[in-house]
Amino acid sequence: MKFIRWIFAITILSGWIALIGTGLYVAMYEAKIDLPEAEAIVVVSGNAGKNGGMLGETEARLNRAVALYNEGLAPRLILSGGSKSDAETVADAMKAAAIAGGVPENAITVEGASHSTLQNAIFAADIENLSKAAPILLVTHRYHLPRANASFRWAGFSDITNVAADPDGGFQITPGLLWESVKWPLNVLRAGAASAAQAGNVPREDYIQYLE
Repeated sequence: MKFIRWIFAITILSGWIALIGTGLYVAMYEAKIDLPEAEAIVVVSGNAGKNGGMLGETEARLNRAVALYNEGLAPRLILSGGSKSDAETVADAMKAAAIAGGVPENAITVEGASHSTLQNAIFAADIENLSKAAPILLVTHRYHLPRANASFRWAGFSDITNVAADPDGGFQITPGLLWESVKWPLNVLRAGAASAAQAGNVPREDYIQYLE
């Protein structure tokens, strides 16, 4: 019983730390006036669920990325997000919207297998002509940026500039922010387990589903 109480206490504490830390990041976020040029703009989708397609926050993230592309900050977009059914993947829906927004098709790379932030990162790292040492602009919402950045660094990316799809929203308590108190501890546990599996030469297909 004592061990269970310790586990429960650590879980609650981790959640509070994640919530407070993320809340402070959201409140203190300041958009950079002069963003650096990068090799790619990476868009981390939301709503990679059963219905697929592009909904809600994903549209705002994609619009921000297209604006960055049109400003000439990077020569390509990496669009990441899958679907848990036979429906159109989120990444494919983003691609269609990006082309409609003026981005050439040959400047877009689609990663449509991921169902989580960790999978966004690890599958983006698999893209052969994207160097993990090269600078990238990582686009998502403010509440998601700390965990997304940590996930991409875990996957091997080393030069990341955070770009918020909602830079001027002010501090707001949203469902996304509250969920980060749950997702952060799970992210850490899953990434740790995956790293241990990699160190033990466990084939990726044996553990990748646990990163969803």
